[in-house]
Amino acid sequence: MEKLKIIPLGGFEEVGKNCLAIEYGQDIIVIDMGFDFPGQDFPGIDYLLPDITYLEENKEKIRGVIITHGHLDHIGGLPYLLGKINNPPIFATTLTLGFIEDRLLDVGTKNKAKLNTIWQNKNFSLGVFKITPFYVVHNIPDSVGLAIETPFGTIIHTGDFKIDENPVDQKPLEKDKIKNLSKKGALLLLSDSTNATIPGHSVPEKEVGKVIDQIIKQAPSRLIFTTFATLISRIQQIIYACQKYNRKIALVGMAMQKSVAIAQNLGYLNVNKNIFIKPEEINNYPDNKLVVLAGGSQGVEGSSMARMSKNKHWFVKIKKGDTVVFSSSAIPGSEVAIQQMMDGLVNQGARIIYRSVIGAGVHSSGHAFQEELKQMIKLVRPKFFIPIEGQHYMQAEHIELAKGLNVRPENCFMFYNNQFLEIDKDQRAKIIKKKSLEKMVAVEGKRIKNLDKAIFATRKGLAESGVCFVNVCQRKIQIVFSGLFVEEDVTKEIKNKIERLISKYGRKNRTKIQMSLGDFILHKIGKKPMIFLIIN
Repeated sequence: MEKLKIIPLGGFEEVGKNCLAIEYGQDIIVIDMGFDFPGQDFPGIDYLLPDITYLEENKEKIRGVIITHGHLDHIGGLPYLLGKINNPPIFATTLTLGFIEDRLLDVGTKNKAKLNTIWQNKNFSLGVFKITPFYVVHNIPDSVGLAIETPFGTIIHTGDFKIDENPVDQKPLEKDKIKNLSKKGALLLLSDSTNATIPGHSVPEKEVGKVIDQIIKQAPSRLIFTTFATLISRIQQIIYACQKYNRKIALVGMAMQKSVAIAQNLGYLNVNKNIFIKPEEINNYPDNKLVVLAGGSQGVEGSSMARMSKNKHWFVKIKKGDTVVFSSSAIPGSEVAIQQMMDGLVNQGARIIYRSVIGAGVHSSGHAFQEELKQMIKLVRPKFFIPIEGQHYMQAEHIELAKGLNVRPENCFMFYNNQFLEIDKDQRAKIIKKKSLEKMVAVEGKRIKNLDKAIFATRKGLAESGVCFVNVCQRKIQIVFSGLFVEEDVTKEIKNKIERLISKYGRKNRTKIQMSLGDFILHKIGKKPMIFLIIN
């Protein structure tokens, strides 16, 4: 008996690395393949990827990968993972394909990709699945949700969405189309949970545009705006205001420059090309006629804003009178880096504008708040409900909203990545539990590595507690601490302890010597460094 399987691979325990598979019989479709930026728990890592082991084991069944929109948490994993599953065809809207091509080109895999355009009002089939896209409002144009007809009923996948009746550069959410696609109620709703804990309704993008307009109108000196490089709707608002008040824009940072170029070339930015100047031309213009638009709003090491905060940028030097506007929210895990970056900017004389100011504020989320999430549930009227994209406390709140709208508690499911939901022909569903993963799929440089979680614990330990090198040669003991300051009198006590331990355990029993020495150092200085012991 065939089962319909819903297979979360990423984005079901976190905000990021979104990836979901749907399987029936001999057919699998994949929705999104993003990455996540590592927080402080993952030192040395560039990106975290979804674990697609299941797809690798069943790659002959994969009929296609459908991408809902062009943000990195939905497309960033494609260059690294497509080759592992025999490069199945990719389906996305025009702007999204533009960003995908750029990512594939960066990693050198563009020639292997099979790219297909999703067109408005045109459905397509992949195996047994019939897919009908519908446009949603997000903070990047060309974002879509998906209605997926399966042998057991229709699945609605919202993608990232908000409900904005008068968006800047997009059409409103296609409510009538969603209602029609759901007909008498959908089998399953998979819905964005990023802001499920926030009551009310998200701020319309045009309200943020009014705030940006006033900031640019009133600023007496130079303005530096930082936002996500792919937040095209926000970039459009800044361009509109700069054109209105005759300010030039310097695009700073490779990601920002490429994103604007892609959107502009594909017709998704309304802009007079003469408004842009090169970063090296900044000093040729009066400060009150200039806006610097930079990436790096999350404080990532090496980004444009991080360099500015440390006075290490090639072209932009912070000076007294500058106003730096953070037109973005903090990705979970980036809060400390952002705070440190703000301190660096303020210490050089800049004024910071962040979050709420002049009414609506300088940022509006692209994700639905509670009232919008409830509207989506009412439109779809699903039998089963799965919150997607978010940490578990967000998803738990989303489930409460669904239960309040008559979705049965036993029909609401919250997942760990790599668990399955199986639905049979009688529309009975159950979770197939799998062992929790001990490995993380990560990108270091351009290499993909499966790293055990214990490796990250070791790296954190090295960062937090340092290293102690001990060399015992005949009767002479040398001790070097790295990443730790230890007073000279304590070092002498440690040497004496080593002599006693060698005397007690002998020179060959290094394990016991290291363990006892670690406990002794912890007692003396409150830190337990990693110990490297060499006995000659």
